[in-house]
Amino acid sequence: MILVIGSQGFIGSHIVQYFLSHRFEVFGCDLVEFNTEKYHYKKISILSSDFEKLFLENNFDVCINASGSGNVGFSVENPISDFEANSLAVIKALDTIRKYQPTCKYIHISSAAVYGNPKQLPVKESDTMSPLSPYGYHKMISELICKEYHHLYQLQISILRPFSVYGNGLKKQLLWDICQKLQHSDNITLFGTGNESRDFIHIADLVQLIQLIIKKSTFNCDVFNAASGVETTIKSLTSIVEKQFNGAKTIGFSGKIKQGDPLNWVSSINKLKEIDFSTTIDFETGVINYLNWFRTINNEQ
Repeated sequence: MILVIGSQGFIGSHIVQYFLSHRFEVFGCDLVEFNTEKYHYKKISILSSDFEKLFLENNFDVCINASGSGNVGFSVENPISDFEANSLAVIKALDTIRKYQPTCKYIHISSAAVYGNPKQLPVKESDTMSPLSPYGYHKMISELICKEYHHLYQLQISILRPFSVYGNGLKKQLLWDICQKLQHSDNITLFGTGNESRDFIHIADLVQLIQLIIKKSTFNCDVFNAASGVETTIKSLTSIVEKQFNGAKTIGFSGKIKQGDPLNWVSSINKLKEIDFSTTIDFETGVINYLNWFRTINNEQ
């Protein structure tokens, strides 16, 4: 059985659907009320004693931790809350596994934010971590906790550092902000110069990578970047969006750098190639699909 912590979030919900479609038995837990007959679900906080009860009553082969706060701006304003969600909850999860199911494999979803502004590109898993935000620091701390529980208690752990994950269902971050602003204005302005770059990975590719890790990782606290290995400027992204509006909408840049945001990112994917990972979703196609999804949910409201 697979346990997905944070199963109602963007990444977590896609993980659940992927493994259900591949006929795995799935158990999800999150902080929200949710009723489903498709899989086991329990409203629960990792920080509560009920989380230990979950492990006492069920046998899990794999635990995927997709929980936590993923908002850099929120972490700057609320560092304690971010620490509780991204660091404290991790040691609670791992200690519960240590006590009750030490053979359960644990996949920790960290973040490329641990790197900060890299000194060289592409970014390798062995590069120095130098976060820019509380969010990045707390993800770094969560990885240190994973190393602690692997080395001291021999838990089977793999760490995933997603870069810029996008896809249908994402209701935050850059693409969502662009779509929201374009609803109300034909001319919008974003932070930065547009020359900033990111390494985008579609959520469908990310969940396939997770399955590969389950199959092929040694679980010796190994670390994998989760990315496409392609550097894409923000201007390239906005050009795709503008093209879909046939010139009716324009997107400009303020030149101001947003606190906590790195300038340029692209990942080395050599370790991913070693486990036979390759992306399947073309970036432009993924962005167009996202715009169509956004139109659909707004028509339904």
